[in-house]
Amino acid sequence: MAAAELKDALEDAREVDLTVTGRKSGNETKRPVWFVIEGDRLVLMPVGGSGANWYRNLVANPEVGLAGG
Repeated sequence: MAAAELKDALEDAREVDLTVTGRKSGNETKRPVWFVIEGDRLVLMPVGGSGANWYRNLVANPEVGLAGG
């Protein structure tokens, strides 16, 4: 999906379902995550801060899945 299509698809949303791969288990997990759009960037907001497991998993394996929340 092109960046413009993603931006249009998320225009009325404030949350996405993010699927990440566990850094230790290798299992996929899905959870709702808040986001903001800044220009051409989709910025995910880790409510639990950078210590949140989903965020640490994302850092370890940056390939993710997104679905509208």
